[in-house]
Amino acid sequence: MARPLGRLQRTALGSLARLNSGTWTPGCGWEIESVARTMQVLDSLVERGYAAKTSATGRYTITESGLNALGWASCRLCTRLIRLPEQASTGPAATVCSWCPPMPSHTSVRDHAAAASLDPAPPALVGAR
Repeated sequence: MARPLGRLQRTALGSLARLNSGTWTPGCGWEIESVARTMQVLDSLVERGYAAKTSATGRYTITESGLNALGWASCRLCTRLIRLPEQASTGPAATVCSWCPPMPSHTSVRDHAAAASLDPAPPALVGAR
Protein backbone atom coordinates (compact mmCIF):
# COMPACT_ATOMS: atom_id res chain seq x y z
CA MET A 1 0.00 0.00 0.00
CA ALA A 2 1.29 3.47 -0.90
CA ARG A 3 2.32 5.82 1.87
CA PRO A 4 -0.04 8.73 2.50
CA LEU A 5 0.92 12.16 1.22
CA GLY A 6 2.85 14.41 3.57
CA ARG A 7 1.73 17.90 4.58
CA LEU A 8 3.88 19.70 1.99
CA GLN A 9 2.91 17.23 -0.72
CA ARG A 10 -0.80 17.81 -0.06
CA THR A 11 -0.24 21.57 0.00
CA ALA A 12 1.65 21.47 -3.30
CA LEU A 13 -0.89 19.15 -4.92
CA GLY A 14 -3.80 21.33 -3.80
CA SER A 15 -2.06 24.47 -5.05
CA LEU A 16 -1.24 22.77 -8.32
CA ALA A 17 -4.91 21.85 -8.78
CA ARG A 18 -6.32 25.27 -7.87
CA LEU A 19 -3.80 27.75 -9.25
CA ASN A 20 -2.48 28.56 -12.75
CA SER A 21 -4.79 26.12 -14.56
CA GLY A 22 -3.14 23.08 -12.96
CA THR A 23 0.44 23.99 -13.87
CA TRP A 24 3.53 25.30 -12.06
CA THR A 25 6.70 26.89 -13.38
CA PRO A 26 9.40 28.75 -11.43
CA GLY A 27 8.21 32.31 -10.86
CA CYS A 28 4.52 31.54 -11.46
CA GLY A 29 3.39 33.15 -8.19
CA TRP A 30 3.45 30.45 -5.53
CA GLU A 31 6.14 28.32 -3.97
CA ILE A 32 6.80 26.25 -0.84
CA GLU A 33 9.67 27.84 1.13
CA SER A 34 11.76 28.31 -2.05
CA VAL A 35 11.79 27.39 -5.73
CA ALA A 36 14.21 24.52 -5.06
CA ARG A 37 12.02 23.13 -2.24
CA THR A 38 8.90 23.43 -4.41
CA MET A 39 10.61 21.50 -7.20
CA GLN A 40 11.72 18.83 -4.73
CA VAL A 41 8.14 18.37 -3.46
CA LEU A 42 6.70 18.41 -7.00
CA ASP A 43 9.31 15.83 -8.10
CA SER A 44 8.07 13.54 -5.32
CA LEU A 45 4.53 13.96 -6.72
CA VAL A 46 5.84 13.08 -10.19
CA GLU A 47 7.34 9.86 -8.77
CA ARG A 48 3.92 8.95 -7.35
CA GLY A 49 2.15 9.73 -10.64
CA TYR A 50 0.18 12.69 -9.23
CA ALA A 51 1.97 15.24 -11.42
CA ALA A 52 3.84 15.26 -14.71
CA LYS A 53 6.97 17.26 -15.57
CA THR A 54 7.95 18.60 -18.96
CA SER A 55 11.72 18.38 -18.99
CA ALA A 56 12.23 21.00 -21.71
CA THR A 57 10.36 23.79 -19.90
CA GLY A 58 10.41 22.57 -16.28
CA ARG A 59 6.62 22.88 -16.15
CA TYR A 60 4.72 20.64 -13.75
CA THR A 61 1.06 19.72 -14.39
CA ILE A 62 -1.42 17.83 -12.26
CA THR A 63 -2.57 14.41 -13.52
CA GLU A 64 -5.93 12.68 -13.21
CA SER A 65 -4.44 10.56 -10.39
CA GLY A 66 -3.48 13.77 -8.59
CA LEU A 67 -7.03 15.06 -8.90
CA ASN A 68 -8.35 11.73 -7.62
CA ALA A 69 -6.02 11.92 -4.61
CA LEU A 70 -7.61 15.27 -3.75
CA GLY A 71 -11.12 13.86 -4.17
CA TRP A 72 -11.75 15.27 -7.67
CA ALA A 73 -12.21 13.63 -11.05
CA SER A 74 -13.04 14.58 -14.62
CA CYS A 75 -16.48 13.76 -15.97
CA ARG A 76 -15.97 10.93 -18.43
CA LEU A 77 -18.35 12.55 -20.92
CA CYS A 78 -17.57 16.27 -20.92
CA THR A 79 -14.30 16.47 -18.86
CA ARG A 80 -15.69 18.99 -16.31
CA LEU A 81 -14.08 18.71 -12.87
CA ILE A 82 -16.42 17.18 -10.31
CA ARG A 83 -16.09 16.33 -6.63
CA LEU A 84 -16.00 12.60 -5.93
CA PRO A 85 -18.47 11.29 -3.33
CA GLU A 86 -16.93 10.33 0.01
CA GLN A 87 -17.79 6.65 -0.48
CA ALA A 88 -17.41 6.18 -4.24
CA SER A 89 -18.35 2.54 -4.72
CA THR A 90 -18.14 2.73 -8.51
CA GLY A 91 -14.77 4.48 -8.62
CA PRO A 92 -13.57 7.50 -10.56
CA ALA A 93 -13.95 5.80 -13.95
CA ALA A 94 -17.75 5.78 -13.59
CA THR A 95 -18.13 9.46 -12.68
CA VAL A 96 -20.52 11.60 -14.69
CA CYS A 97 -21.31 15.21 -13.78
CA SER A 98 -24.79 16.51 -13.04
CA TRP A 99 -24.78 18.63 -16.24
CA CYS A 100 -24.65 15.57 -18.49
CA PRO A 101 -27.99 13.85 -19.07
CA PRO A 102 -28.31 10.29 -17.76
CA MET A 103 -27.03 7.71 -20.17
CA PRO A 104 -29.31 4.79 -21.13
CA SER A 105 -27.71 1.42 -20.49
CA HIS A 106 -27.72 0.47 -24.19
CA THR A 107 -25.91 3.65 -25.38
CA SER A 108 -22.15 3.89 -25.67
CA VAL A 109 -20.18 6.70 -24.03
CA ARG A 110 -19.30 8.17 -27.45
CA ASP A 111 -22.97 8.25 -28.54
CA HIS A 112 -23.97 9.83 -25.23
CA ALA A 113 -21.28 12.52 -25.43
CA ALA A 114 -22.38 13.41 -28.96
CA ALA A 115 -26.02 13.64 -27.87
CA ALA A 116 -25.11 15.79 -24.86
CA SER A 117 -23.27 18.28 -27.06
CA LEU A 118 -26.30 18.91 -29.30
CA ASP A 119 -27.90 22.22 -28.40
CA PRO A 120 -31.25 22.71 -30.16
CA ALA A 121 -32.18 26.23 -31.19
CA PRO A 122 -34.62 28.09 -28.92
CA PRO A 123 -38.28 27.64 -30.01
CA ALA A 124 -38.61 31.34 -30.97
CA LEU A 125 -35.82 31.05 -33.53
CA VAL A 126 -36.96 27.85 -35.26
CA GLY A 127 -38.21 28.66 -38.76
CA ALA A 128 -37.73 32.44 -38.30
CA ARG A 129 -36.04 34.37 -41.09
